[in-house]
This record gives sequence, structure tokens and C-alpha cells, in this order.
Amino acid sequence: MNHEEANKTHVSFQGIKNVLVVFSSRAQSFDEAALENFIHHAYPGCKVFFLSTSGDVIGKKAPVKVDLLIDFTQPGARQSLLFALKIRQKTRYAIGRNAGLYFRSKLYDRIYDDKNDSSKPKDYLEGETWAQRKVLELAGVPVVRQGGVTPDRSKEIALELRR
Repeated sequence: MNHEEANKTHVSFQGIKNVLVVFSSRAQSFDEAALENFIHHAYPGCKVFFLSTSGDVIGKKAPVKVDLLIDFTQPGARQSLLFALKIRQKTRYAIGRNAGLYFRSKLYDRIYDDKNDSSKPKDYLEGETWAQRKVLELAGVPVVRQGGVTPDRSKEIALELRR
């Protein structure tokens, strides 16, 4: 991938009013509220809808046509053979993971390939979080990594204040 293509993959889309998110069936790093928050910051005023990999609606049902699809379905996940094709037909832009189906890379506008990313952590949950962040980045949705938790010093501070 050359420099121009790399910059193109992290650019936000224009005119996004409806976003459809397909949850991962094995592990989901972000809940509905967090994803809505991230997406609203990237695309103000849009509506966010959720689906499971089996096609079940989570929350409100999405309209027939949506502007952006963010598909977190990972390689090896149980999914109908034509699921990706069906939801791709409903969307203007589609971002997702290379879920082991060779045609997905041809269907979707931007693909994150787990197998070809050597910087992805080996731990399963950390790897899922990494991959889902990469998919969000490809969709133009920035995810700020939060720092670690500092040690609780409340007792020490209280004792210092008493002196």
C-alpha cells in the first residue's frame, strides 16, 4: 500500500446520515453506547443502528438504505454465506474485516485483514480490540486509547492531610 492509499483509508466519508454496525459474534470490545458516542463524534447528527452477525436487530431497526456499514465480523464467525452480500446491497459505503470469505474484499470499500497485520497482539481479547479499532479507523471514526488506571492513593492523601 503506498502513502496515498494509506491516507485515503483513514479519511471520513461525506454525507453520512445512517450508520449500520454489525457486532462481532465472539467478542465485542465496545458496547452500543460507546460505539454510538465514537460514531457521533465522527459523523455528527447521524443515526446508529446495530445488527448481530446472524442478522438479528439490536435496538431500533435500520432503514432499508444506510450510508455506512461497519462490520466487525471476524474470521471464522458463524454467518450466513450471503449475509455480507445482503447487507452490502443496503449500504453506500462498507467497511469490515476480511472474515475468511474471499469475495468480502471485493464487496467492501475498505477491509482490515487480521492475518496480514503483524502488529496485532497475540492475546485473543487484545487482538479483537486492536482489530475493532482498526475497522473503526478505516470507517473514519477515531478511537482515543485511554490511559491505564493509577493506583488508589486516597488513604495516603488523607493521612498526609492530617499531619
